[in-house]
Amino acid sequence: MLLVDSTPKTLISGENAVAVSQLPSVWKDIANGSANVGMRDPQSYVEMAQLFQYKLEQGDIDFFQENPKLIRLKSSFGELFGQLAWETLEFYGQDFQVENYPDFDHILQILETQAAQNGKGGSLTNEIKVARIVKAFFEEFGYDLPASVYQVNLAPIDRDTVFEERALRFDPRDQDHKRPWDAALHAGKVYAIQMKLQSIASHYGFTYHHGCGCENHLSSIDTAQGAFDYAIDPGKRQRWIRSFVWTAWYEYALFPIIPNTIYLTEKI
Repeated sequence: MLLVDSTPKTLISGENAVAVSQLPSVWKDIANGSANVGMRDPQSYVEMAQLFQYKLEQGDIDFFQENPKLIRLKSSFGELFGQLAWETLEFYGQDFQVENYPDFDHILQILETQAAQNGKGGSLTNEIKVARIVKAFFEEFGYDLPASVYQVNLAPIDRDTVFEERALRFDPRDQDHKRPWDAALHAGKVYAIQMKLQSIASHYGFTYHHGCGCENHLSSIDTAQGAFDYAIDPGKRQRWIRSFVWTAWYEYALFPIIPNTIYLTEKI
């Protein structure tokens, strides 16, 4: 059975996409300018949302184009992934709201006060270093990246030590945010964005890691030998950002149906 495409749609860069009216309400607000978002080009995010919803709910993917004998599965695929796409867009429409981003100055004020009370004076504790890394990362990309990207990279400051490993999928302390945080970490496969984060972290003696068991932690490096500077090509900047956001979206959508085992997180 063929999946009948009766979805109101439009063309974006020559590709089918749903109409804005077919998106979650928060994206309608972003489209009409009434949402409290801070990205520099909201229209491009709305267009990505239109494409994302269409491709998943209509099975507009390479799998069906390259396997015409399996076209009969398109309807089932669209029913499942259309729902996952909708959940994804609902979450990120909210995640882009300005009020959901960390208040870096407030976080640093608290950490510096705690350091002074603990007799460390003005010294940089590991937690302060992490906060400054992520603040610098935010100053580079601002509201063009979702709030959860900054939240997961700040997460080590709330652990027993910034070097503590946690398997996000399985640790009960991280269940409320495991899906967006895992998506943000996997979006780090977009090389330029990850390289910029690592470049900033290297100047504080740290590097970020994300393992197959979905554990994320900081690991110390030698600053004198390991610090490096990395700048994103201005001409490619927006493409890298769009790729990062798109990757986070499909990782969020796929998260509930990816087979996983705690076996991956066991220490050897």
